[in-house]
This record gives sequence, C-alpha cells and structure tokens, in this order.
Amino acid sequence: MKDLKHDLRGFTLLELMVVIAIISILAGLSAPTFTRQIAKANLLEAQNIATEHQSLVEEYILLNGSFPNATEFTNIKSTLTTDSIAKSISIENPSNTTGTVVIALKNSTGVTEDQYLKYARDANRNWQCTSDLDSKILPLKCQAVVGEDK
Repeated sequence: MKDLKHDLRGFTLLELMVVIAIISILAGLSAPTFTRQIAKANLLEAQNIATEHQSLVEEYILLNGSFPNATEFTNIKSTLTTDSIAKSISIENPSNTTGTVVIALKNSTGVTEDQYLKYARDANRNWQCTSDLDSKILPLKCQAVVGEDK
C-alpha cells in the first residue's frame, strides 16, 4: 500500500503570499484607469443630453428666430431622470441667436458635484464645448476651462 503522506502536495505560505502581492500590485495599477473609464462612460449620457438640448434650441431658433430665454427653455427642455448623471440643465447669456446650454453634473465616479459641460452657440450656428472636468475624462471636442467661476 502506498504511503499517502508523501503524495499530498500543496502551496507553501510564501508562495501564496507572493501570488497575493502580485495580484495586489496589478489591481493597484489598473484601478485608476478603470475609474477613469467609468467616468467617461457616465459622461456619454451627459453628452447625449447636451446634443438633445442643442437640437431643441436649434428647433426653437428656427421657429421663433431667437435663442430661448430661461422661461422658454424651461418649457422646451426634457425632464431628467433621477438616475441621470445630469443634475440640471439651464441656459446662460441668451442673446438673439447665441447663448449657452449648461449641464451641471451630479457627484459620480470621477466627477464632483456641480462640475459642468457648457455648450455655447455662436452667431454662425457653431456649438463650442467647455468644461471644468479633469482633462483625462474630458469629452472629445471639449476644451478645459481653468480658473473660471461656475
């Protein structure tokens, strides 16, 4: 009969500790990248909301000949869901056919409460995006604003 004591094999405590250390190092290196990707994914929703409201403003200008004021914008804007990353949608500086649609953001992964995306329309019907978000998660075609008051 074979001796069972000599056939049992396993890992030593040192080997297990080395494996745990390697996994910890890899997790530590990938966590910031993972967090940044989650923030970028959440911001896609905010960009979609901005695009929807740019279209609403363009339609309003086409029908009425001017950028909507705050009251008129309240009447045409869509309602945000409670789970939306957007906290509020408003307009700033409406003047003739120019103005700005502002999306204030909720506290979320990689985003601080009341950070914003601003989409400004110029007289040539071009929309320009500015934001106070970290440049690592800033949406494409959006410029970072440094030192501006919200």
